[in-house]
Amino acid sequence: MFISINQIENLSQFKKEIFTGKIFIFQKSEITEQLIDQIKKKIQIHYSGPLEKLHHLSNCEELSTDLIANLKNTEIFKNLFYNFLISINFLQGESYWDKFVVRVAPAKNEFGYREASRIGVHRDTWGTNIHQQINWWAPISSIEKTNTMVFFPEYFDRPVKNSTATWDLNIYLENRKKGDFSYPSAPELLEDLPESLKIWPVTIKPGEILCFSGSHLHSSSKDKSENTRFSYEIRTVCQNDLDEKNQAPNVDCELQWQFPKIFRNMKDNSPMKMTS
Repeated sequence: MFISINQIENLSQFKKEIFTGKIFIFQKSEITEQLIDQIKKKIQIHYSGPLEKLHHLSNCEELSTDLIANLKNTEIFKNLFYNFLISINFLQGESYWDKFVVRVAPAKNEFGYREASRIGVHRDTWGTNIHQQINWWAPISSIEKTNTMVFFPEYFDRPVKNSTATWDLNIYLENRKKGDFSYPSAPELLEDLPESLKIWPVTIKPGEILCFSGSHLHSSSKDKSENTRFSYEIRTVCQNDLDEKNQAPNVDCELQWQFPKIFRNMKDNSPMKMTS
C-alpha cells in the first residue's frame, strides 16, 4: 500500500516511481520531530488545549481559521522542511515550493466551502496543470481513519468527470483576498465514485511524512470523528523534471493554462516559470 523509506537512494528512480503512482512514507527523524515541536509551540500561542479536542470549543471554527492564517508560510517551518529535503537526498538542482500550510480538519464533516474544513475528492494537479508536482503531507497530532486523508488508487491513471474546464485559479485568489471563500478552492468532482471503490486511508504518526504525486485522486475522509485533525502540507516542483518532462500522466485535467505562480524558488524566492 504505502512504501516506508528513510532516505532516497536513487533520485531518478524515486521520481519515476512517484510519477507512476507509488506513495512513500518517510520515517520519523530528528528534523521532522523538531518541525512538529515548532508547529505545536506556535499553535500554543493561540490555543493551549489538546489539539484533537479543539472541536469542543464553541468558537472552534473561528479559532481554526485564525490558526491557519497565523501559521501559514512560517519561516522556521520552511527552513526545517528544507533541511528535511536535504537529509533525504531529494534536492538536486533548482527546486520550487508553494506555501507551507498548517490545516485543521474538523471532527464533523461539514462546511466544505470554508478554509478550516475537510477537502472533497480532487487531484492537486487540477489546480495547477503542472504534472511534475510532488505533494508532502504529515499529521501534527495523532490521526485516525475517520479523520485523515484517503486515496483512490484505481483512479491514478483513470479519468473522472471534473470542473477543470471552467475553474480558474485567478478568480479563486482574487476572491480569497476579499475574504470570500464561496468560489471553490479547487476544481471539483462531477460524478459519483462507485461505493465498492478501493480506498487507502492514511494512518501515519506525527513525525512521519507522506510523499506522493499531485496527480493522485484523494480527499479527506467523510466519517464523523471524535478528533480534530491537525496536519501540514507543502508541494514541490523540480526544475530538472520540468526540463526533462518527467511527470505523472494527465488523464482528465482540462485547465486552459498552467499556474506556476504559486511556486517559488527555494533559494531566492523567485517565481517559477514554465518553458515550452
